[in-house]
Amino acid sequence: MNYCSKDLYVISLISWKYINSGKWLTMKLNLQQKLKSYGDTYWNFEKIKRDGVHKIANYPAMMVAPMQHKLIEDVINMEGNISNIFDPFHGSGTTLVEGNRFGLDLIGIDINPLANLITKVKLQGVNKDTIYNSNEELLLRINKYREKMMDLHYFEKIGKWFRKDVIHDLSIIRRSIIDEKDKRNREYYWTCMSDLVRKYSNTRSSTFKLHIKEENKIKIMENNIIEDFICAVENNVNSFDTPKSNSKLLIQGDALDAMDKMEANSIDFICTSPPYGDNGTTVTYGQFSILSLLWIDHKDLSISSDELIKNFSAIDSSSLGGKINPVISKSDDIPSEVLVNLLKTISIEKQKKIKNFFHDYFIVIQKMIRVLKPGHMMVLTLGNRRVDNTEIKLDEITKEFCIKNGLEIEAEIDRSISRKRIPKMVSRIENIGPVQSMNSETVLIFRKGESV
Repeated sequence: MNYCSKDLYVISLISWKYINSGKWLTMKLNLQQKLKSYGDTYWNFEKIKRDGVHKIANYPAMMVAPMQHKLIEDVINMEGNISNIFDPFHGSGTTLVEGNRFGLDLIGIDINPLANLITKVKLQGVNKDTIYNSNEELLLRINKYREKMMDLHYFEKIGKWFRKDVIHDLSIIRRSIIDEKDKRNREYYWTCMSDLVRKYSNTRSSTFKLHIKEENKIKIMENNIIEDFICAVENNVNSFDTPKSNSKLLIQGDALDAMDKMEANSIDFICTSPPYGDNGTTVTYGQFSILSLLWIDHKDLSISSDELIKNFSAIDSSSLGGKINPVISKSDDIPSEVLVNLLKTISIEKQKKIKNFFHDYFIVIQKMIRVLKPGHMMVLTLGNRRVDNTEIKLDEITKEFCIKNGLEIEAEIDRSISRKRIPKMVSRIENIGPVQSMNSETVLIFRKGESV
């Protein structure tokens, strides 16, 4: 055998192994190469602005829709066996909306009732047969209630968070929405109202946490809330896609509990961005949402427990890492050497919160692996926050844990998040000053082994 024929023999042997291994190695190379082929800065999506259905309501740390669309598109095209997509932390619904555009069956979970409502409205749209007539009647009701005395809405500490004139006008809008007979249109109106509740509240806009503005800023705030609401209702109505006929399952609840009810090996594709830490010290989704939730008629919300709205921090304390778990006392109990080493540089008091979060985080990742079909992919978009100015390397910790639990790395992307809607400064450390929030993310794409 000469060298040429020997080389051909080796190539043929390798090709035979690739074919008989069910495209594993070729997929691994092809997906990474495909994602990298767009260029080093492509995945930053720096010049992209939210448009269409994605702009109907604000929400913290929203995913970049074109990025999710492209990730889903590339994976679908290369796999060819995906009929459903699952996001266990769906937030404002970006991933599910983009999955809907490919005609996939949708499954989503979020503990936040406001996130659940926003996502539901984005996916179901409005009733096109009645919406324009509903808008006209809504305006008539608003004008009617402006001219007559009416009972004002009330909840505990409402006077702390809203000026009297704002309470009056929001009460008019609220009453006018409640009177709408069409449920889809009514839910759409609540979503339009949700942004304005926070805009005209007495809380600062520079943070997602509830912090009272300076008194002079509260006094000089111009009240255009009714005009802004009418404008939002009229402008957003044409933002919706035509709803697809595929199935949609949105669950408002704790992902840890909800996934226990899902069938093992039932999901074709998981695509999500899990929390980067406990809500209380990273992004306070609950505090951002609670004022809106207290204005929305609870008959139009999915709320798994009234405990979630009993106080301003209940949603955050019910999220990953917010509950009191058995404290991990020994390093041997932590399934990540990366995490063990990082904890050595952090104060004992703050170690407790980190351990508490990862207690829940590792469980939720295991449950995601359980519901994913063997041979299928899971895409995780992750960011590394800082504690005591130490970078918590969530990407490395996740990679280490997933590999130990039967997943293989399929591809990896690093991207800038200069435009992501998170505060620039998230904490202050004594003798150091304010600590910058994360400005980059890592996208990890895993494949579940056939034997897991």
